Amino acid sequence: MLNNTPEVKKDRNGSADLIKGVAVLLMIQVHIMEQLASPDLYNSALGKISLLLGGPACAPIFMAVLGYFLAFKDKTLLSFLKRGVLLFAGGILLNIGRSANLLILIFRGDSALNPWHYIFGADILTLAGLSVLAIGLLRLVFKTYFLPYILTAVIMVVISPLLTTHAIVSGFPSYLAAFLWGDAEWSYFPVFPWMAYVLAGYAFKLFINKVKWVKRFDIREHFYFVIPLWVIILITMPWASRITSDLAGPLGYYHHGILFFMWALLFMISYLLIILRVESEYNEHWLSRFVKWLGAKVTVLYIIQWLIIGNIASVLYRSQHLFLVIAWFPIVVLASSLATILLQKIWSVVHKKA
Repeated sequence: MLNNTPEVKKDRNGSADLIKGVAVLLMIQVHIMEQLASPDLYNSALGKISLLLGGPACAPIFMAVLGYFLAFKDKTLLSFLKRGVLLFAGGILLNIGRSANLLILIFRGDSALNPWHYIFGADILTLAGLSVLAIGLLRLVFKTYFLPYILTAVIMVVISPLLTTHAIVSGFPSYLAAFLWGDAEWSYFPVFPWMAYVLAGYAFKLFINKVKWVKRFDIREHFYFVIPLWVIILITMPWASRITSDLAGPLGYYHHGILFFMWALLFMISYLLIILRVESEYNEHWLSRFVKWLGAKVTVLYIIQWLIIGNIASVLYRSQHLFLVIAWFPIVVLASSLATILLQKIWSVVHKKA
């Protein structure tokens, strides 16, 4: 198994790849639970645990890591705008691809669902695209000062519930608004409040650039620092679980407010310290190498797993019991990994010929 584990380039950030790899595994399991689990299972204690695992360790992590690595890039505004547009367009194409089977049923007249809710769903890729666009513009004003980015993040989360409550639009503007705030049922990851995590990750990178002692912090020598943080997290976890179990409520997971945002930041800091420790101790273990490979290929894996789960869900939506839900997880992980390897090999051959 060790010899067959996919390799990751040596110059990559192993901790970042590890945290993204764990995140994509947790995201796969929560997508399976949301889309395929029977109502009884979904609403059970196991369902709530699945939603909690698929909460702060997934989307907030992805967005914060995106922001962190954007701060590395000394590129022009045009490059940020191009990347943002490509990510947003890719998100729309993924919406169509993952809902392809359902859209066929709708257009054939076999389903009365509204196709535009699925085509214009505000999901992670569209959020990423809009966030890259916004940061490209904010860089012109905020430069490399980390405090304005943090303040902007806090303001966005604070006013997000107000937008959700009072911003009422209809028709085509409602599809545009769904990408910005969370009034609509198809607004899963709107800019308010979710771009706040991108800003937090961006500010964190600027912060450690300014404060040199952070880079010298050795978690192996100061692991005790993690204990009080996790005590706070564990005590407040039942409260957080109620939010992650309420996906679309006014202050539920998709549209949460400042308290959950602060809790998620505390969770991410504590979680990052553990990831750093694991990476330092087990970076050559086959499982660690595999998870880091998943993290290195996270965008492709994210797209493929949604194409698989989304189209299966159009047939098996909320019909699978515990055994089948558990069985779907390794199937989707394996299929997504093999498809990623295949695409990587095809790309390598095409690139060599070019």
